[in-house]
Amino acid sequence: MNNPELYAQAPPYCHYYFDLIQTDNLMEELQQNKALVLDTLAAFSEAQAEIAYAPGKWTVKEVFRHLMETERILAYRALRFSRMDPTPLPGFEEDAYILQAKEMKYDLADLTLEFKAIRDSSIQLFKPMTEDMMNFPGLANQVSYTPKTLGFMIIGHAIHHCNILKTRYLK
Repeated sequence: MNNPELYAQAPPYCHYYFDLIQTDNLMEELQQNKALVLDTLAAFSEAQAEIAYAPGKWTVKEVFRHLMETERILAYRALRFSRMDPTPLPGFEEDAYILQAKEMKYDLADLTLEFKAIRDSSIQLFKPMTEDMMNFPGLANQVSYTPKTLGFMIIGHAIHHCNILKTRYLK
């Protein structure tokens, strides 16, 4: 994606994720990305989804759990900022979240349903936002973001993990 305005609204680490995205049409990309994630998830059997590609790495199911939890957090931040709420928000520790979720029991069908619900919710969150809402800056983890940058982070983050799943888990 080539959108200097978006890059200027986000910290440099986000640019890697933005570079994975084809266009700057948020709604179109959220829909296309939904299909990518679902296709990636469907490529794994239940047995494959229980395996990590190396010691100390997450299982396929844990990667998808991480995708969903991150999307929820980024969408919540986008909601707050889009409502012109300047309250700084805390960060989160992804490894601690996955560690706490290890006792949860779910199968690929559960993950699929949950992801669809989360992504559909994110789409409905961003769809009616005005430009002013999309561009309101807020702080999370002491870093400035806008709802627009958070929406594209949801997409780029998912692409990043789908790429890892395809190259390291589906050999």
